[in-house]
Amino acid sequence: MESREQSPASRRIRIDLTDLVNAFDSGSEEVAAYLDVDTGEVVWVTSEVRRELERIDQDIGEDLVDDEARQAAIAAAAVERGLPAWMIEPLEEADRVEAGFGARFIRVPRPEPHESYEDIEAFIDTVRNAGLREQLWIAVRGRGAFRRFKDVLADHPVERERWFAFKAERVRERVLEWLAEEGIEPTREPD
Repeated sequence: MESREQSPASRRIRIDLTDLVNAFDSGSEEVAAYLDVDTGEVVWVTSEVRRELERIDQDIGEDLVDDEARQAAIAAAAVERGLPAWMIEPLEEADRVEAGFGARFIRVPRPEPHESYEDIEAFIDTVRNAGLREQLWIAVRGRGAFRRFKDVLADHPVERERWFAFKAERVRERVLEWLAEEGIEPTREPD
């Protein structure tokens, strides 16, 4: 019997693909998502937390290499700076991401605008109602195409829900392609 050998660069990781799809589809400039290749979790870091961490790094310096001492120093600096208590944990998490970037944490790419437009075009081709299909083609011409597309679908709840499922599946396919490019094979999603 032939055995399928895993390539040496391939890693099997238990990943919640729903979380990763959400991260992959988030186009916000204010939030970055990272995949923790040790745990399979998606970690979010806001630009506000990143800016505060940079300021704290200037205060505490880069001499602290011991994780525990560094986390304690970050917490103390956050308190000293008058930051809210809820921000300490995200600061510590952002610091872990920065320390493990490229090894333990990899940045989840942001969606490319052309991909979203291609998704819309592909979806419109699947619409069976000729009148609605024509309305959608007209809506996606020129500036404001995404808004107009959504406005037209707002009047057609069944097609709107079908669009959400269609889009989610397209993004899921891109996520799986990206994972393969990163040498990651996702295993069964958590229950």
